[in-house]
Amino acid sequence: MTSKIENVKSNLEMSLKVIRMYDWLLDLYVLDFFVDDHWNKLPSTWRKTFEHMDPQELGHILSNRPTNQLLPLSFLALIKTIEALTILRGRQNQNINKKVTTTNLDSCKNHPKLKNLFLKHVKLKKRHEISLMADVVVGTALQSNCNSVIDFGSGLGHLVRVLAYRDDLYAAGIECQGQLTEEARKLDLQLEYTVKKHLSAEAVSKLRRPLHLNMTLSNHDQLRNLPLPDCMHNYGLIGLHPCGDLGPLLLKHFINSENIKFICVVGCCFMKLSCDGENQGYPMSRYVKSLDSKLSYPSREIACHAIEVYCERLCKGNYEDLKIHAYRAALERILVDHDPKLKHAPVRSIKHSDTMTFEKYCLQALERINVPLPTSPAVLRRGYEDLAQWRRVVVVYTLRLALAPLVETVVLLDRVLYVLEHGISCEIRPVFDPKLSPRNHIIIAKRL
Repeated sequence: MTSKIENVKSNLEMSLKVIRMYDWLLDLYVLDFFVDDHWNKLPSTWRKTFEHMDPQELGHILSNRPTNQLLPLSFLALIKTIEALTILRGRQNQNINKKVTTTNLDSCKNHPKLKNLFLKHVKLKKRHEISLMADVVVGTALQSNCNSVIDFGSGLGHLVRVLAYRDDLYAAGIECQGQLTEEARKLDLQLEYTVKKHLSAEAVSKLRRPLHLNMTLSNHDQLRNLPLPDCMHNYGLIGLHPCGDLGPLLLKHFINSENIKFICVVGCCFMKLSCDGENQGYPMSRYVKSLDSKLSYPSREIACHAIEVYCERLCKGNYEDLKIHAYRAALERILVDHDPKLKHAPVRSIKHSDTMTFEKYCLQALERINVPLPTSPAVLRRGYEDLAQWRRVVVVYTLRLALAPLVETVVLLDRVLYVLEHGISCEIRPVFDPKLSPRNHIIIAKRL
């Protein structure tokens, strides 16, 4: 474990050094492109290279596809460094120790008529995540000799429903929205109604209905005093994309509770992490706290974007709708020139359309804040001159996005190191397809 800790520390230290070198790029807001002259913040060699480069070619470069472009050495060094330090995002072959599959058809798992039982009311992305998350949880529970799990932020209970009815685990879901908790219970009853049509009375009597609890979690005392049945005295913690500080809260509770045998958690919404105070969500580990580890809100926000999907769009040439970023940035300059207090005003989001004029965009965007659009020819002329630079806006946004996986790596490895510092085995796996589920890493820790 010592060598693993040192490797994680080394990766974190180098990653943060790179981030410090490019804070100026990560901290840019796209809507300030013209107000703050983002283009001229780029190194001169980068400007010369990307000025006339088709965004499609930039997509190829960031996707490690062959290119005939002559690139600045500083840019090549950055891309290769990011590639070397970033946690792998592509799905790996998963060697998960699952329970031996039986041929008993008198069960939710094997009856042919119940094959799609757990897919009802579940969208494609969620189906993908639930299926793979359940496999990881079941395998980890088996390794931990534990047959109970608690899912935090369980929503409609789709995951605990699979783990309870299909995989025979004692399962409980914790959800802060009372309406979702009630709907989860109704879905349980609907499932049981269907199951009774196909399974024997004996099999139905053995079904493990999940427990659904409605509560908002904010501290360890609430977690310690959960109203759980005796059969769930020892359990595993699971969290499928808990928002902001909830992921770190679960990890802290796992560390401080001997009766929790394992944890499987997938982070999300890094921009909502608290980064100061006693119970901060980042940084968590002692080591990262000792470094210059600041991650700004813009850097944590862009770390949640889908780089694979974005690069794929660039590679296919589907980037015309990205002009909308230039529309917004051009409007921002007009607003700030009109009244500096209007900087970052909450204008209405508008989808790009090839037939949309700049005037029409501005009128629709400003409806919400009731600010009249300046109509002087000089103002509109400048707006159209800004729009002509839309490819520059796409380039700067893309360069920021290239750094996003490195920021995510720092957040996730900080959590892994926090667990390792407490002497507990911990690993991180890219389990989901990043094109379907961009936050695709599961942190898995077990008490052995």
